[in-house]
Amino acid sequence: MSNELKSPDVIEIPIELERFELFAVPTYRFKVARREFFKLFGGGVAIVFTLKGALGQEGGARQAGESGRRGPNASLPKEIGGWLHIGEDGAVTVFTGKVEVGQDIRTSLAQAVAEELRAPMASIKLVMGDTDLTPYDMGTFGSRTTPTMAPQLRKAAAAARELLLDLAAEQMKADRSMLTADDGKISNLKTKQALSYGQLAHGQKLMKQISDDVPTTPADKWKVAGQSAHKVDGRDFVTG
Repeated sequence: MSNELKSPDVIEIPIELERFELFAVPTYRFKVARREFFKLFGGGVAIVFTLKGALGQEGGARQAGESGRRGPNASLPKEIGGWLHIGEDGAVTVFTGKVEVGQDIRTSLAQAVAEELRAPMASIKLVMGDTDLTPYDMGTFGSRTTPTMAPQLRKAAAAARELLLDLAAEQMKADRSMLTADDGKISNLKTKQALSYGQLAHGQKLMKQISDDVPTTPADKWKVAGQSAHKVDGRDFVTG
């Protein structure tokens, strides 16, 4: 605006590019009872986790209180949770409030789960953006899926893997240290006995709640995550 067009009563306010309105508190609370969950999805093994604190702030964003506004950390929900269900048929269902809008996160999130769960990509299905089923995670914006949701799903998958190892040790009557998870099954390195995830989940109605400090696989040891992969449902996109 040129100086000659300015009114003395006009106060210019700099436009902030950050979308703070997207950090509002949730209008609903996500809570599914154990019995309701297994009624919806059948028997198997389910994982839910809760964050101890808010998610990390995006680099370069304003801190809370600056310019009289709340920063991105101020109102992030502490009860964000992620569901991961391993069915009696071995199918892995993952729940996230993020949605696929062309950025191919359906593939990258499936890779994150496959990496930690040691399961084939083909066995993993994502339920995305269904507010009846998925926890509140603020929505899809600002390139936040990879730095915030992927680590949480990795932790859920890692916890599921550890629970499956416990189940296998019990069923095989084996030393847990002799068991390994790979390709959707738990194998005994000593006896060569193997049980698929479907076999381990069969007849189970187990739900485990975990914290957000579950150790995950270091990036330098990734075999699936961070690697090139065919687009999930790519053939369906092409053929209609």
